Amino acid sequence: MAAQLRRLIAASALAWSVAGADSPEGVVDPPVPLPDADLRQITAGLLQRYPELASSPGVKYAELYAGGPGPMDGASVIFHPHADSHGVKDAFQVYCEREHASQVWTRCEVTVRRYVRLTSQDFEVRLTGPISAEAALALIEASRRDLQASVTDASALPSIAIMVMPNEWDSSRAWDGTYSVIWGSPGGEGKQLEMLAQLAEGGDPVNPEAWHASVVDYAKRE
Repeated sequence: MAAQLRRLIAASALAWSVAGADSPEGVVDPPVPLPDADLRQITAGLLQRYPELASSPGVKYAELYAGGPGPMDGASVIFHPHADSHGVKDAFQVYCEREHASQVWTRCEVTVRRYVRLTSQDFEVRLTGPISAEAALALIEASRRDLQASVTDASALPSIAIMVMPNEWDSSRAWDGTYSVIWGSPGGEGKQLEMLAQLAEGGDPVNPEAWHASVVDYAKRE
């Protein structure tokens, strides 16, 4: 259940509002605001490991996922960017777990999410995982190309690239090098869409032609 909860929280955190607020939709039970005492506990632990967090102006989003069928609660916290280099902003995001009866958050997984501005949209795409900004831009371009080629009515498709992250749906398997690309629409209207993108063997990651993407078939993931 612990690995599953981490994945559910990570997946829910993809549902960013394109209007600007990081507010994921409910998973397990609907999330609630993370209490201040829990936020202070998580932040204090994070500051010990990553003192550069002190440069962040504060918390952008913090929610609690409780009441699930397993023994664990989950917490998700995203901080405002603490660094900005050549237009790429770095921010910490953390997912923590604790047993239902516990008051201590443990097993906190910390990643850095980057905010990258695209010339094709006002919304900054969020990046996580071992991919450069240049490679992510090529991946997004390829994803847009393959998405438009897969349908007859391109005008009805999501047009905003929201997030790029390593595809780790099944935590029991080693990462296969594919990335999930999340697409949405201006103003957060309409449904979001996920595509899987993979680099051709021996391909140049900054070349869009070296990436190939396809729409996720969730039925095959069950």
